[in-house]
Amino acid sequence: MSKNSIPKGKFINALVQGDDLVILEIYERFFPKALVYILQNKGTHSQAKDIFQEALLCIVIGVKERNLKVDCFEAYLYTICKNMWKKELEKLKKRVIKEDVIALVDKETNFALFMIEQEQLDLYREKFGMLSENCKEILSLFFNEMSYDEIVKELAYATVNTARQRIFKCKKKLIEMIKSDSRFNQY
Repeated sequence: MSKNSIPKGKFINALVQGDDLVILEIYERFFPKALVYILQNKGTHSQAKDIFQEALLCIVIGVKERNLKVDCFEAYLYTICKNMWKKELEKLKKRVIKEDVIALVDKETNFALFMIEQEQLDLYREKFGMLSENCKEILSLFFNEMSYDEIVKELAYATVNTARQRIFKCKKKLIEMIKSDSRFNQY
């Protein structure tokens, strides 16, 4: 079997079962991309290793605790690494060092918060994917801060008011779908 034809779930199963050989392959194949991203965004090699390890742990916990399904392992792992690193950068920006005072960061609490945020993001993405193609398109434009006038031109709506009403209805539908999911109150 070539490197390009990977059985679906191979990496997830290896992580859950602790298959050292495949876990080593995960590091060899996927760590370099996460490393480059973190190094390009003010990180160190050591920080990249920590983030990558935590991302793998996040996937294992997701699979074991909430039966997480991952379509593209590489993309999902990379997204988690990016999100974790962005959170880490936010913490570093907010950290104020005072004379003779060292703030201790509770890594377990931060990791738990990240897991909750990741689960919320997964729920959002799942429900967003269930919207009509028109709703996905208009909300993508809206969430990417395109003006109403630009949306009207892009989607050939009659008026700005029509675009506003469509965005409102699509957002309302998305919120209803998220709130009706049993996982919503868990997060």
